[in-house]
Amino acid sequence: MGSLSKFGCLLGALVSCVPSLLLASAGMLTVSGIRRLLESWQGAEIHILGQAIPINVLALLNLESLLQRAQMIEGLSWALFFGLVVLGSCLGGLVFLVVGDLAGWIYNLVASVSGGLEVELTEVRRPRGTGEDR
Repeated sequence: MGSLSKFGCLLGALVSCVPSLLLASAGMLTVSGIRRLLESWQGAEIHILGQAIPINVLALLNLESLLQRAQMIEGLSWALFFGLVVLGSCLGGLVFLVVGDLAGWIYNLVASVSGGLEVELTEVRRPRGTGEDR
């Protein structure tokens, strides 16, 4: 079952490459959106009787550490993006490997109990005078 494992792993990695790209892109866009939102909250203003009162919503909600983490993650965006794609592809390969091996194991178990499927191949030779041998 070694070849089945290799094929399942390779097929799973290839099949999950595009979904991994999409999920990594969505994750990075989400982090970028969260960072922009949190940065906009830093300069919020409240208008009371015509007076603009600056207020730092991040400090009130104690979200400065979240903004710092989002900025750090966005600074590593390409490395993190590549890592997420590789991780997703490897996980997809692992899932296909397990499912393929399980299917092969079940097939072999059923074949051993039921006698299996035996295929015999014989070569059919055509007569020499037909003109198809050329």
